[in-house]
Amino acid sequence: MNNQKKRSSLAALAQGALGGLQWRLALLWILITLLPTAVAALPLWRALDQLLGRSVHADAWAVHFDGLMFGDTYNALTTNNAWTGMTLVAGVLVTLAVAPFLTGMVVAGGRANRALGFGGLLQGGATEYGRMLRLGILAWVPYALFIAAAFGMSSFADDKVDTSLLASRAEMVQHAALGLSVFCLVVAQSIVESARAQFIADIGLRSAFVALGRGFMQCVRRPFATLVVFAIVTGVGMALLTAIASWRGHTTATGGGLLAGFLIVQLGVVVVAWMRTARLLALSGLAAVSAQRRRRTDFASAL
Repeated sequence: MNNQKKRSSLAALAQGALGGLQWRLALLWILITLLPTAVAALPLWRALDQLLGRSVHADAWAVHFDGLMFGDTYNALTTNNAWTGMTLVAGVLVTLAVAPFLTGMVVAGGRANRALGFGGLLQGGATEYGRMLRLGILAWVPYALFIAAAFGMSSFADDKVDTSLLASRAEMVQHAALGLSVFCLVVAQSIVESARAQFIADIGLRSAFVALGRGFMQCVRRPFATLVVFAIVTGVGMALLTAIASWRGHTTATGGGLLAGFLIVQLGVVVVAWMRTARLLALSGLAAVSAQRRRRTDFASAL
């Protein structure tokens, strides 16, 4: 492939950061993610209301955190209440079910190379759902390798700690093992995200196996650029999410604070949507795709 189109890391980052600012996509993320949230939260909300709603201390607990109350409530919810865990499992399953649709909307927008309307995003999410689902299943291969590597490094670190004579050396070995485990997780996630980005870079791509292979080869051929793009976009997104979580934690759920807390959480969903979109668009900009492969299809033109 002599006529490949490659972008630098900075150009890919700029493309992803700006391309991720799509208000229609963010709004659809908010609406769709409300479904798994409701599945998990509404039964829990009802149980908490039965436990705490009639207490004379309810107003004080809504304003200030009470450790004793939290411990008693946790014990009441987890002791002889199997349905509590079932609702959380149901919420996770619904989240896993809608995740390929959310990713499919991002891929559809990237393939069209423009901001799509609501109809185009929904159509794209439905069209790409099967491929994103298959790729999500195949993603367990790099994740399994990461788990095996992390387990091996943890076992190696434990052996070194047992034979170490100095506490400082044992602590250093533990920190090194933790750092390598985090690095392996970043590499595994970079491979999976690069595989998803291949569907944006190559409109004619249909196979999840081929996409995963290309994602792996992208990390091999351009490891620094791939990891830098992934780390920067993820780091910015996580920093924003940390600030939003702190803001939500300092917002009391009394009066107008309930609505404010809900809106703050939805702002976090918008940040997640931007982070996922920016990451995929930036990684697709790093993909080496020939001009013959980067062609428009009937689906792309229909959007």
